[in-house]
Amino acid sequence: MDMIIIAGFLGSGKTTLILNTVGQITERTGNKVAMIVNDFGNIGIDGKVMEKYGLKVQELPRGCICCTLGPSFLDTVRTIHDKFQPDLVIVEPSGIADPDAILATMGHYQGRPLGKITTVILLDAVRFPLLVQAMKIPMTKQLHAADMVLLTKSDEVDESRLRDMEAFVKGVIGDKPVIPVSSTSGHNLDVFVGRLVGA
Repeated sequence: MDMIIIAGFLGSGKTTLILNTVGQITERTGNKVAMIVNDFGNIGIDGKVMEKYGLKVQELPRGCICCTLGPSFLDTVRTIHDKFQPDLVIVEPSGIADPDAILATMGHYQGRPLGKITTVILLDAVRFPLLVQAMKIPMTKQLHAADMVLLTKSDEVDESRLRDMEAFVKGVIGDKPVIPVSSTSGHNLDVFVGRLVGA
């Protein structure tokens, strides 16, 4: 079972991205996909919406998976692995989660061996100037954990904003992929899925 962690601040479009790409992932790979959702506020809605799309959802509503729910998170991963035997599990942590802490928690995993763990960080193009001003340190910390960065809501900003964002992100993550996407218009979602599944 491979794992994809899709992280980003609240409102960056994590759930929408997953719902708009999971079909492509299963079509391209034939993989069976499971989900672990941990978001503050609208978790019940997220869980119900995702189940409607045929995804197995394990909700973790009490806090952040990378801190207070560390052991429960590992139990959840093991249960999903054993019960559903998916090829892929997608983890959507809360918007404040530190992906590095999730990866560190997975270092204590004692279930059947996992495959590759990929971390995708979503960065909201509309709110980027505000995030740089108010959340630069936690945002940079999230970016350090990235295997790939998606500039979400790219259809709502101009090209110069996207260039500025890409320059900022590349300054943190080097030559890893940075892809402007829009879940609304579908822009570059196929590119993201291709990079993700290697097709």
